[in-house]
Amino acid sequence: MYPKQLLIMLPISLALFVLIIRLIYKGMLDISYCWLWLAVGVIAPLIVLKYDWLLWFSTQINVTSPITTLFLFSILILFLMCLQFSIVIAIQRRQIKTLTQQIAILMEDK
Repeated sequence: MYPKQLLIMLPISLALFVLIIRLIYKGMLDISYCWLWLAVGVIAPLIVLKYDWLLWFSTQINVTSPITTLFLFSILILFLMCLQFSIVIAIQRRQIKTLTQQIAILMEDK
């Protein structure tokens, strides 16, 4: 990685990590749902500092450009986030249905 890229990307990736930690600390990002965000926050500075690992992995999967590997990882992360949100929505939908039924039973008794 070129020194100019390192000087730009390292503060951005570290700021992302700090932002994720602050959002968890303030309670704006729930700790039970943020495992993927924490992984992104740790991996982003690591990719900047260990760019050789990205190059090595790109050669292992026969990709000519490390940018393509980053896009592949980005799409995978987006897919995992969508899956995580779908799971959370399904769980909450079941809880809302149960609560609505319990409220209807309580209202009927009055």
